[in-house]
Parts: sequence; C-alpha cells; structure tokens
Amino acid sequence: MSIPNSARNSKKHTIVRRKDYPHLYVPERILQKIWHPLEGVSLLPSLFAHWDLIHSFNAIPYTDRPWIVTFESILPRTIGTYGNKLSSILINQLNQENCRKIIAMSKYAQKKFIRNNKSHLNAKIIDKLEVIYPNFPLSKKEPKKYKKGDILELIFVGNDFARKGGIVALRVAKKARKIKLPIKIHIISKMNYGRQVYTDCNDASKYKQDIKNIDLDNVKFHRTMPNREVIDLLSKSHIQLMCTLDDTYGYSILEGFSVGTPAITTNVCALPEFVNENNGIIVNLKLNESGNWIHLTNRSKENYWSVLDKTYNNLADQAIENIIQVIDDPDYYEKMSAGAIAQAKAHDSKKANDFFDKLYTKIIRSN
Repeated sequence: MSIPNSARNSKKHTIVRRKDYPHLYVPERILQKIWHPLEGVSLLPSLFAHWDLIHSFNAIPYTDRPWIVTFESILPRTIGTYGNKLSSILINQLNQENCRKIIAMSKYAQKKFIRNNKSHLNAKIIDKLEVIYPNFPLSKKEPKKYKKGDILELIFVGNDFARKGGIVALRVAKKARKIKLPIKIHIISKMNYGRQVYTDCNDASKYKQDIKNIDLDNVKFHRTMPNREVIDLLSKSHIQLMCTLDDTYGYSILEGFSVGTPAITTNVCALPEFVNENNGIIVNLKLNESGNWIHLTNRSKENYWSVLDKTYNNLADQAIENIIQVIDDPDYYEKMSAGAIAQAKAHDSKKANDFFDKLYTKIIRSN
C-alpha cells in the first residue's frame, strides 16, 4: 500500500523499499502479535543503515532520522486495549523536529485524524498536516465505448469478498439473469469472508447461498491474478463494480480509471472524493459523521446478518437500476469513461514523482 503514496520512480533520490532489507526492521505484524497497539509503531534501527529520510506508511517511526508518515484513516494506529497510553507517546513523536510532514491520503483521513486527536493537537502538528492523494500510472488516453445490444462486462476486484461488495456483485448477477439483462461479471478474489473480516457476519454459513451464485452463467470467477493481469482485465471490462461497506480508499477504482473504466461504488470513506457523476455511479449507504456505514460497529448484535442481507439487496437494486441506464444510453457510458481518464490524470504518478522529489530534497537539505 505504500507504493502509491510515494515516489514510484525518483529522478533525484535512491528509494529503498523496506521489503528489500527485511533484516533491518521489525515488521508491524510481529509487533502487533506482541501487543496489538504496537501496530502503530515502526522500529527502524538507523544504526545499521544510512537513511537520509524515512517515509513511513500508517506507522509512526521511532528514530532519530528525519521522517514523514502517510496514513489512510487512523493515526496513531494504536487500536486495542491500553492503546491510548501508547497513542499519547506517539502523538508526541509528531511534535518532534525530525517529524517533517504528516500526509493524509484523503480529506476523509485528515478529518478523522483531527477528530480523533483533537485534545492533543497543536499548531505545530496541524502545520505539518497535508492531504496528498495516492498516485497511479496513466495507461489510457481515449475513452472506451459501449455498443447498445452488446454484453456489458462488469468486474469485481477484492480479496475481502463480502466487505468489498462481492456478495452485492453476485446478487446483481442473479437479478440481471432473472430480467434477462445482458451483463457478465468477472470476479477476482481470494474469497476472504466471515469472522476474520471486520465487516462480515461471524457465521460464514450465512454466505453459502450467495456464494453458490458464483456458478451462474453470467459470472466468470478468476480467483487471484497478478496485478498486471488484473489491470488488463479492468481495461477490457466496461465498469468496475465495488459496492463496498468500508474502504479507506479503493485503489482498484483508480487503477480502473487509469485504463478508462468507470466505477459503481458506495459513498463511504474517501470514495466520494474522486468518484462522481462524471466518472462513475455512487450507490448510497447510511453514514455516520465520520463517513462510515452506520452499522459498522453493530457486528456483535444478533440481527447483524439481517442488516447485512437487507443492505446487500438494497445496494444490488441500486446497481441494477444504474446498469440499466448505462445499457440504454451508450453515450452516457462514453462520457463516464472520459471522466475516469480525466480523474486518473489528477492522480498521475509522473506528477507525484516530481512532487515527492521536491519534498524529499527540501527535507534532506534542511537537515
């Protein structure tokens, strides 16, 4: 997740990805097993490596080197018992001189950071805070077309199947088949669902009836694929269908935009910041003041599956209504495809490379 939030190909600096030096750091997943709130800490032993600048993602570095941090929703990421004690220590790290920039991936993340930490924030920290959107290579310059009468190819991408909207996609397929709507839905997923996914019903058997729909004749299941093959299939598809219950950003939507593929998605989190009537379709969930689905914290309630079931159906009905509109109006589709490309240009990695090169240079020189 860190690659879209940094310079992909720096012209002025050597970017060292942490995965290339696994022996020089303690992974957050290991720290999390020791104590869950430690997920929000990044331990980088600068003694063994001559970094000029550390750019961390989601975790606050504990280091004497200059550093910046990019986060997707929560910072400090110290969820869990006694996390508040560690949180105050990490917020103090944001006050230190070697913390040079705090980057929110979205306005949604920025607002959440301010709301969650309002009792600890000061002008010094706020001055370091900035919104910088993720970046992706732009692949297509001309909009795609849809010919009336052709099968409308939709694609769902998401390993957390139910959370990302896979159940909605299968219900769309079933409803479309019933009314003889000419669509085909491609599914790319590891099929994670149930207890291990925070939005899902703990009883995985509740999903069995929906999962059977993966064998419908208007569904093509691809399981997992390399990223380049995913983008190729996104390019060949007309619309990406991602009716997610919770998604801090939704990288696959921007990857789809980069190849001219508009999206049908929900109004949660940061998605409305870059998906609109010009490049896609928003289907609505009821949200709280933070921009999250109102039932997200109701997982332990006995009626949670009933709430999910109604929500999946409602989203599928909204999606079907909009898909019919696209099928009936090919010009509408072409305008959305052009809008997707225009939005992708605002997230172009070439512009981001220049931005981060200047930022890194400024910090290193001032140090």
